[in-house]
Amino acid sequence: MKTQPIKRSDELKVLSREHHFGLLFAWKVREGLKLNVETSRLNAYVNHFWEDHLKNHFLNEEVLLFNMINDPLCIQAKNDHIAIITQIEKINSFGKDDPNAYTKLAEILSNHIRFEERIAFPHLEEKLSEAKLHGISLFLEKDYNEEFINEYEDEFWIKKK
Repeated sequence: MKTQPIKRSDELKVLSREHHFGLLFAWKVREGLKLNVETSRLNAYVNHFWEDHLKNHFLNEEVLLFNMINDPLCIQAKNDHIAIITQIEKINSFGKDDPNAYTKLAEILSNHIRFEERIAFPHLEEKLSEAKLHGISLFLEKDYNEEFINEYEDEFWIKKK
């Protein structure tokens, strides 16, 4: 049985589009591991993606969504963010050469994105008022006035012929 695509409110579509790139990031890390690329290349990509994309994404989600309602789902989403940040810090501190550290990062990020898309976002779309969602949408439109660009020069995830 084929699963139906998730219907996202227009107000949160920007964040959902970014989730696509987060899943793509995790896939690229996994592909790099399958191709046995040097962990230094994976580390550079992890830090690039964190600084250029993920850090701001987490901040926006927390300020605009998860801090609005104090309930178990929002707490879980914020705790997931902490776990992802902690894993990136572990990689940078003592796990740069450990392929398992990158596997774990890809796994926890993928699981977190699926949790947000399938559980947390639908919950927030139901709980937040239309006015609040509209305000979030206005901010996101202003903050994300350009298309998400996910270019990275070292395409380590592509198998060379």
